[in-house]
Amino acid sequence: MPRAADDARRLRELYAELERVLRDGDWAALERVDLDIRAELQALAASPAPTAQAKEARQQLKQLHDQARVACAEECERLRRVLVSHLEYAEGRSAYRQVSGS
Repeated sequence: MPRAADDARRLRELYAELERVLRDGDWAALERVDLDIRAELQALAASPAPTAQAKEARQQLKQLHDQARVACAEECERLRRVLVSHLEYAEGRSAYRQVSGS
């Protein structure tokens, strides 16, 4: 398969993988997919002019990647709230211990 056709196919595969990771909330797998996307985009930049199909696939991947960044920010905020909640609970428990002398 020529490199140009392979570029578009690979970008579509990465799109599908990123879509799966987001759908499943598989945050551990996100790092690997993100690194794969980076490597493919670097290879694409080093290759001759991309085909129209590769450009379209790259644009679609960019849009999904933008959605992934938003989803990651939302997950970080959710985790921050959980940690704050645990901290507040621990502080309350500590205060009760101090008052009760235990």
